[in-house]
Amino acid sequence: MRKKVYPIFMLTLIISISALIMIIPSFFTKNISRIPINKEIDLPLILDDEKELKLVFFGYVGCVDICSPRLYAINELYESLDKKTQKRVGVEFIDISTPHDKTLPNKFALSFNKEFKGIYLNKQILRDYTKAFSVYFSPSLMDKTEFDHTSNLYLVKKSKMKKKIKYVYNSYPYDFKQIKLDIEELLHE
Repeated sequence: MRKKVYPIFMLTLIISISALIMIIPSFFTKNISRIPINKEIDLPLILDDEKELKLVFFGYVGCVDICSPRLYAINELYESLDKKTQKRVGVEFIDISTPHDKTLPNKFALSFNKEFKGIYLNKQILRDYTKAFSVYFSPSLMDKTEFDHTSNLYLVKKSKMKKKIKYVYNSYPYDFKQIKLDIEELLHE
């Protein structure tokens, strides 16, 4: 009897420890899903319209593993905002791949929501943006047509003539509740 119980006990113990290893980190990172930044930026294109806030995401056209799921999620978040808030908040997708067809980033962004805006940047300006937003990207080692890149979502605010990165959301799935609270707070400052 003892020989039959021991393997079952060990298997149960291993499964329990594995589950704890996967669950425990979420308790320590629960409030780290966003980072307050409050960093002033002086870049064209972002917030150069009537919107007061922008959710900004860096990626590339055709990225199915990272960009598409996140842009779907950003669309879900955007659609959950009331119409009044949507008039004050925009979404911008900045393409890191500098495609030959400069219209592709906007077409890609529009495929997720007709209110989204895709931005093409040349390599020099892209360098300025990635530096200001601390965005990492490089050609993939496995497939040179793809990029490895950070998948953060940024909340940028315009007040008067200044633009500031207010928050970086660095975990996925995004905490919609927290982002909506941040948007409401910033719109009422």
